[in-house]
Amino acid sequence: MRDQRDLEKIKKMLVEERYKILSKLQKDKEEEKSNRGRQAVGDDVDHAVALGEENLRSALSAMEIQRLRAIENALQRIEEGTYGYCEECGEPIEEGRLLAKPFAVLCVRCQEKKERKRF
Repeated sequence: MRDQRDLEKIKKMLVEERYKILSKLQKDKEEEKSNRGRQAVGDDVDHAVALGEENLRSALSAMEIQRLRAIENALQRIEEGTYGYCEECGEPIEEGRLLAKPFAVLCVRCQEKKERKRF
C-alpha cells in the first residue's frame, strides 16, 4: 500500500471521514445546547428519558472522538512515510485491511493476537 495513488486515495477517505465526524460532533453540540432550555418542562419520566438520551449521545461522541484521533494518527503516519506498517511487528498491513479500515495500526495477525489476549 505504498503506491502514491493508493496513499492519495486513502488520504482522501480519511479526510472525508474526519470532516463527517467533525460535522456530526458540531451538530450534536448545537442540539445539546438547544435541548437544555427545553428540559426544564416535563415530569420525571421525561427527565429520565432525556438523561438516557444525553448519556447515549455522550458515549457515541466519545467513540467518534476516539475514531477522529485514529484518523488524525493515520494522516500523520502518511505524512511521515510510516503509514501501512504494523506497529507491533513492523510488517506491511494488508492492502484489503487498509482499504476497509484505513486507520488500522496492526496487521490482521497482530490484531487477532491482541484480541485473544483480552479474553
